[in-house]
This record gives sequence, C-alpha cells and structure tokens, in this order.
Amino acid sequence: MAFIRQCRNYFPLPGAHCQQRTARISSHFEGFSLLENLLSLTLSLFILVSALEVITQVKKVYNRLQSQQEASLAASIALEKIREDLEKAGTGVNGCRPSVDRWPIKVENSQLTLLSGELEIKLASDVEAGQNWALIVPWAGSGSKLRSGRIILITSQGQTDLVEIVNVSNNLVTLSPAFSSSFRRAESIAYLLEEVEIYLDLKQSTLRRKVNKTSGQPLLEEVYGFQPTYAPEMNLAWIKLQTGSKKEKTHELFFYPKNAFKKS
Repeated sequence: MAFIRQCRNYFPLPGAHCQQRTARISSHFEGFSLLENLLSLTLSLFILVSALEVITQVKKVYNRLQSQQEASLAASIALEKIREDLEKAGTGVNGCRPSVDRWPIKVENSQLTLLSGELEIKLASDVEAGQNWALIVPWAGSGSKLRSGRIILITSQGQTDLVEIVNVSNNLVTLSPAFSSSFRRAESIAYLLEEVEIYLDLKQSTLRRKVNKTSGQPLLEEVYGFQPTYAPEMNLAWIKLQTGSKKEKTHELFFYPKNAFKKS
C-alpha cells in the first residue's frame, strides 16, 4: 500500500492534474470590467452610426444623379420630338408657299407654331376673290377632319391663299379671311394643314404640344424656361430649354429645317 501511495505522489491522476490547471487559469482570468464593456459598446455604436450615415449620403447622391440623368434623358426626348416637328414643317404641299411671313415656322410670344400638309382636298365649285366660303368634296372621315380652327392652303397658277375654317355645315366651309384671289375648281389644289403648337404652360411648369387646336399634351415636365427662335434668312431654328427650379440646367437644339427653306 505504501508503494501505491508513493506512486500516486509521483504520478498524479490525469483528472486531478486538469482540475488543478483549470483552477490556476481561472484564478488569473477575471473577465472584462463594466467600463471596458461600456467603451466597447459605445465604440461599436459609433461605428454603426457612421456606417449608416455614409450609406445614407451615398444613397442621396445616387438618387440625385439618377434623377438628373432621367431629367436629361426626358429633355433629350422632348428636343428630339421638336426636331421631328421642325423637319416635317413645310412638307406635304408639293412646294407651294403662301405669301405670308415666316411660313411654315412662326415664333410668337415664346410659342412655336409649325405647319405641314396633312391631306389633299378638292373644291366642289369655283371660288371668287372676296368670297369667304367654299364647297368641299366630302370624303370618308371628312367630318372629323374639317373642324373649326383648322387651316387650308389653296393654290392655282401661282396664286396661293391661306385661310382658316370658321364653321362647317355639311360640305359648306366658312373661312376667314376672305379669298384674295379667284380659284377655278379644275385648276386648283387645296391642302388641309396640320398645325403643331409647342408652348410652355407656366402654371404647371410643363412644356406642351398641341396638334390642330386640340388640348395640349405634356411633352416635358419641370420646365421653367422655353425660348424658341427662328431666323428665316439663315433658315436656323434654335430651341432653348431650362429645367430645374433655378433654371440651372440648359438644353439646346440647333436645327436647319430644310423643308422650310424658301428658294429664291
């Protein structure tokens, strides 16, 4: 027995040795203090708040850039539509030109008006100078086309008149002003014109496009400046759009409408 006890002293059991070692480690490890925990929590909270602030600012910048990009794209689409209207101005009338100023492009009070031929119509009788009415040969759908406010261009042997429809009763069309020349039915050609008006709705800050006296449809929103210019001597159209509440963004279009050019 004495021999066994001596062996235990020299060779302690594994369990006892582990317990003694654990006890020594535990006596040296006392954990984090309350102050250390508060400092760690405060630092973590500060890092989290800073990260959220950075994410918020990045999101604001992204949204602003995206909004600016969308606004620029919308302005480009609106200018492209105006360019198409300018290119169409003066077409559809086989080169006939009335003796009026700035046909077929007119700029007045920051409103751009463009005229082009929509379809050819036929006179049912001769027209005398000073007459303010004409008989039109009806066609399928003429009732929806011949409306008050629409413009007719009539030409014959070098004489050309531009008149506006005042009233329509069956195939009798009352016009204004009265014809300045006489037109023979067999020798005359008349065109019903399409009129496009582009203007700025100041109350709603919206650029609108009106066709044939109908209600103006929105072409571009958040517009605070619209300056159309047309120089007939150079045949140059210049469109300037200003967007943004402080007019900080400017969009411009320069275009030579070849169909509006008056050949000498």
